[in-house]
Amino acid sequence: MNIYERMHAGEWVNRLTDTEYSTTAKAEMQRSLDVCFRLNTTPPSSPEIRDLLDELFEGRLPASSVLTPPMEIDRAKCLTVGENVFINHGFTCMASGGVTIEDGVMIGPEAALITANHDFTDLNRLQFKPIVVKKGAWIGARAIILPGITVGEGAVVASGAVVTHDVPPKTIVGGNPAQFIKNVE
Repeated sequence: MNIYERMHAGEWVNRLTDTEYSTTAKAEMQRSLDVCFRLNTTPPSSPEIRDLLDELFEGRLPASSVLTPPMEIDRAKCLTVGENVFINHGFTCMASGGVTIEDGVMIGPEAALITANHDFTDLNRLQFKPIVVKKGAWIGARAIILPGITVGEGAVVASGAVVTHDVPPKTIVGGNPAQFIKNVE
């Protein structure tokens, strides 16, 4: 298994002693952060924004999807974005464990998707778990989605929610930790 397959499988990785992590994954992190920096310092109305997004996603971002700078994406190779997705400004995505954002998803300002966590007994060890945001879901402003979470189709995550458990389809959750509020009608 290569480093990305290992990370997406949830394997523990020692960031200091794992050679493949410290070379391959570190290089992708630097590439992604460098492109994000250029995106974040380009005027928002500039046509160069789309070119930089294409560079960041290596041509994989559908033309129908929009990401609004500024943003921080640590490993764009690990992030898949579907058709007709809108991601507002201030997006933070630690995508090492794999993030899939399906068609028609909307993500509010300053939302964060985090796929990594440290081992509490050895902070140099990292574990990654994927995040999946299913078709038509809506993530509110400043919501945080933690490692290993699936947000169900048509679900709504309220602004400021901290999602620690899967969100069933067609439900609304909110709070810290996020709790069921009601079904989407």
